[in-house]
This record gives sequence, C-alpha cells and structure tokens, in this order.
Amino acid sequence: MTERLPYPPPIMDLATLALHICTGESTIETWVKLGLFPPPRKQGGKRLWVWKVVERHIAGDDDGVRSSDDGLAQRITHATRRAAAESR
Repeated sequence: MTERLPYPPPIMDLATLALHICTGESTIETWVKLGLFPPPRKQGGKRLWVWKVVERHIAGDDDGVRSSDDGLAQRITHATRRAAAESR
C-alpha cells in the first residue's frame, strides 16, 4: 500500500509553487523582492514556501484583514511600475 501525499504539498519549492499559482518563477521572485508575496523559508540551503502561508496571502487573510482581489492587483501593478521606474 502506498501512502498518499497531500495536495497541494504543505511545503514546496519555487518551481512547484509557480505551477500551483499559475505564474512564472521570476514573477514570484519579483513579488517577494517588492514585499508583495510571502518570502520563502530557507532550510538546508533550499528556499521553501509553506502553502498555508501562501494560501492565506492569496485569500487576503495574511494580515487579519480581508483585501479584495482588485486591491491585490493594484498593489502588484503599482509595485511593478515603481520597480520599472527605478530601473531606468
């Protein structure tokens, strides 16, 4: 009998996380750098994300206040524009 693994995995690397939230790895790295996404935990030289933390962030419950999807989209848009302006 084989043991069934939880889905999604409780802890995942960048490639797995990108697949689960349907975005690119570089996008996640940019969001983390800009403070728009939970940072990974470093363990044994690996960067790992805890799915429950990511899930709460996506739902807008990470700071105890539910934010709208539009609010998150606006924060990402503003941060992306700010980063582009700073790189000029």
